[in-house]
Amino acid sequence: MTDILLAHQVDMATWRRELRHHVFAGTEPDRLVWSVLPESALFQTHPIALGGRADTTAQEEPLRLSRRVVELLLFAFQASDPQRFSLLYRLIFRIVHEGLDITTQPDDADLMQVEALADAVKAETLRFRTEFAAFFRNGGNGVWTDHPAHYVVEANATYCCARVAEAWSVETPYRRMQWNERHILFGPGTGTATEHQPSLWQPDGQGVWSGYPNSVIPPSHHDVAEAPTLDVLGAEAMNCHACALWQPANRTVFGEGPVSARIMLVGEQPGDKEDLGGHPFVGPAGQVLDRALQEAGIERPDVYVTNAVKHFRFVWRGTRRLHQKPEQENIDSCRMWLDAERRLIKPVLIVMMGVTAAQSLLRRPVTISRERSRLIPLDRGSQGLVTVHPSYLLRLPNEEDKAREYQRFVADLQLAKRFMDESALPAEL
Repeated sequence: MTDILLAHQVDMATWRRELRHHVFAGTEPDRLVWSVLPESALFQTHPIALGGRADTTAQEEPLRLSRRVVELLLFAFQASDPQRFSLLYRLIFRIVHEGLDITTQPDDADLMQVEALADAVKAETLRFRTEFAAFFRNGGNGVWTDHPAHYVVEANATYCCARVAEAWSVETPYRRMQWNERHILFGPGTGTATEHQPSLWQPDGQGVWSGYPNSVIPPSHHDVAEAPTLDVLGAEAMNCHACALWQPANRTVFGEGPVSARIMLVGEQPGDKEDLGGHPFVGPAGQVLDRALQEAGIERPDVYVTNAVKHFRFVWRGTRRLHQKPEQENIDSCRMWLDAERRLIKPVLIVMMGVTAAQSLLRRPVTISRERSRLIPLDRGSQGLVTVHPSYLLRLPNEEDKAREYQRFVADLQLAKRFMDESALPAEL
């Protein structure tokens, strides 16, 4: 018998290394005993001897598995079932040595058990993400406490950083996780006997905190169309791969505002500040928008603010990221998110700021000067109002032109305010 020691519940790096060695060596599944290091030994300063085989330096050839099998492994590995390490090893051993084909043998007992674990973890991941997002969207700050049914905290570190850029902490019975706006740190959970000493917290990407699963759940069009709340929709959007913009950008920048908002403001795309901070319209254009809304008598917390495209498209110029106009492919790919936001919020009026926003909603070529400052009937019973994007005002070289165009922008927002006020009045007989 060979005993194999993992550093923690999602130490996939050690498990994968041992998996490769023993599968290629032909070690029968019942010859391996998997265990996890106690928390009291994990969070200490001296090195930990992990694994189980004598030679830890030998390099095996890659173990090639189908994408479907790898996806199942990544999720099932986070399950709370203590037998999952043995089960997953046995499944891979049988695929390699016994010719198990998951496409032609879907009723295989091991496969069905792994699929059940993966489905349970995926459901728990969506719950964890939604409630994390809801906590911070609804004014929570600092520490979020949760009790996950599976070991999903570490695998959602990337998601949590993308969803909330500000500092936060997550506390669960089995693991603490902290984001200080620069690094992720892991510490013992609230339910362990290990003393909570922040000085012993360990940084992500180092030592035993490398190679754990990273949950990625790209949403389907059906997922987006059926999302029941803004929090679920925003959680789904963090893994949107519908176009190529997600790769260079730091994060999806989703819309913000109350679900009861009667006015929706739609811009083009997030800029550099928004991509870094995770909130729409917080950069220079956002400051112009805030001032204009105030002068128009509209409170920003009362409106829903979003963009037609949810990722920042840019080009590097030295150390700076310069805005690039999104392409039609980006607008088309992102329209499902805007449609879903409209479905959930049901705005009475949509203010389209700039050509990209107007083209996304009107689905036709738009010239701002021809469409501006008038109400346009939209589908779903709402009205549209086209105006300039606040960044346009920042690009004007002449101060006199800036002042004049800014007043026109305020006048458009005042038109929106009057429409909303009049539509809220009771009808007279």
